[in-house]
Amino acid sequence: MRTPIRNPPDPMYAEIAVHRTMICDRVRTEAFRRAIDSVVRPGDIVLDVGAGSGILSMFAARAGAARVYAVERTTVAVLAQELAAANGVAEIVQVIHGDVMDVELPERVDLIVSEWLGGFGIDEGMLVPVIAARDRWLKPGGVMVPRSVTAWAALVHDRYLGETVEFLRDNPYGLRLEGLVEMTVNEISYSGTFRHLTAGDRRSEPGRLWTTDADLISLEQAQAPHEAETLLQVRDHRTANALALWFGADLAPGISLSVGPGDPPTHWGMTTAPLRSPVELTPDMVVRARVRTAPARPVGTWTSWAIAMPGADWEEHDEQLVWEEIDD
Repeated sequence: MRTPIRNPPDPMYAEIAVHRTMICDRVRTEAFRRAIDSVVRPGDIVLDVGAGSGILSMFAARAGAARVYAVERTTVAVLAQELAAANGVAEIVQVIHGDVMDVELPERVDLIVSEWLGGFGIDEGMLVPVIAARDRWLKPGGVMVPRSVTAWAALVHDRYLGETVEFLRDNPYGLRLEGLVEMTVNEISYSGTFRHLTAGDRRSEPGRLWTTDADLISLEQAQAPHEAETLLQVRDHRTANALALWFGADLAPGISLSVGPGDPPTHWGMTTAPLRSPVELTPDMVVRARVRTAPARPVGTWTSWAIAMPGADWEEHDEQLVWEEIDD
């Protein structure tokens, strides 16, 4: 869940369908399996933050961990316990149903693994508990998986977004829906599994936004907004209607995972930040882009973004402003 709501129901991650989707994402799950296999040493103590179905905990147990503490705050912890037993690792994997910010472990750990990644990294809102767990429970010199995560941006043409906005602007059913259009172009779009942008949909070279180093980032930095401005060099003469946002993760030495346009499709699908209208591009044009993401309460993140064409002012978008107007 990214866009915050004030009174969330039972969290999305209590739903079995969500965990089934992640398990069936071979690109994501195999990358984490390889990373865990490469860094877990026989006898290691492992903490899995936000363990979900417990699949990463089971990988760690199979890789030789002596004990794995699988901490999961939702009721899907029951499933994790059942799967650990079914796979013969119940004596190694200790499932703890609770919030990692509150739980007490009997010992410090050699490795922390957590799939805390949203569509462009920190937007899932899980970075803070992972870093808090690191500060409290990881031994000096311990290992974090993933090690570092970089957020990227590029200009793209998102056909699905374009068709949606065009439909809403065309007075469907004889109704004026300008308010819904304004909300649509001021909300990050998460496609899920049903579409993926190809390399051909990208209209600029990628621009790096920020890198989150799981070993070095402080809890204070994790709690603060992430923001950056980057330059996007246009590739050819076409139009763009969004910024694509994605992550590239260094999971372990030599093992990476990227979910951008042209990468193998994953359950993250594509994350796009809409523009109000398509912009005309010319080869070698340089467009400025700015992205800011801040933790929200009770869950999720708020994201704002902007682009500036050469010689023009910033075109600004802000999820929080739109939703605050609705709440008022």
